[in-house]
Amino acid sequence: MTLMTMRLIRDVGLPVLVVSTLIGCAHVHEQGTMAGEGRPKINEKKIATLDLETVVPRSLFFSPDGRHAIWVSKAGEQFRVVLDGVAGPPVDSLAKGPVVLSPDGRRIVYLIENKTNRRLSVVIDGTPGPEYEKILSGTPIFSPNGRRIAYGALLQEKYQVVLDGMAGPDYELVGHLTFSADSRHFAYAAQKEKKRFIVLDGVAGPPFEDVFISGFSPDSRHLVYYANQEKKQRVVVDQQPGQEFDSIGPIQFLYEKKDGPGQISYVGLRGEEVIQITQALD
Repeated sequence: MTLMTMRLIRDVGLPVLVVSTLIGCAHVHEQGTMAGEGRPKINEKKIATLDLETVVPRSLFFSPDGRHAIWVSKAGEQFRVVLDGVAGPPVDSLAKGPVVLSPDGRRIVYLIENKTNRRLSVVIDGTPGPEYEKILSGTPIFSPNGRRIAYGALLQEKYQVVLDGMAGPDYELVGHLTFSADSRHFAYAAQKEKKRFIVLDGVAGPPFEDVFISGFSPDSRHLVYYANQEKKQRVVVDQQPGQEFDSIGPIQFLYEKKDGPGQISYVGLRGEEVIQITQALD
């Protein structure tokens, strides 16, 4: 391709296929439009300055949205979690676990450990919560709007779900903590007397051998989950069990209009029959 041809393609803004050869292998990829000679505008904003004397090695990381920096600093025998240069309260020992940033980047949650009894506390906005023997893996979690926080915790062989600072009932097991998209509703799986069920907004649903949350509907009005009982499987909508099947495939939410009535669709196997189910949600 001549220089003139390349310039013509650049000027009219057509995508260009560039062929590169590496050790005898041709690789083709689309480079994209080459229109325009100007560089994109870059804005720089200083959000913090690291004190290299106090930063704990390999503690620096960045939020998924690319807007915030978090690290751990050490002062004597104590530690502080720092968000964009603003240090949290001093703590004696940070526990192994996630440092969780709210979706809007304004709130931070992490775990600390009591060196004496080895118990853990969840620190929310700089304030430590009650001590527990264990914090459930994958928690704490924020609601989509960042205003609510939930986590599972173990104390004296009983699990609790702590929502917005309030501990719920004791259970044998808890899991699948889930917020709705509008952050108004909250659900989780629990086990008591070897029966498992879903707790939706504080109210327990029917018991089964096992349950697994599929999710809230996009409009946040409905909760859908799988339930297993005596080698049969059901789809449960808003705590109302559906038909029995030998097995059920993935559940899809269907909405023709954003604010209109919705449906769920899934395929179930019953004996030799493969059955497609469509169920209205409203």
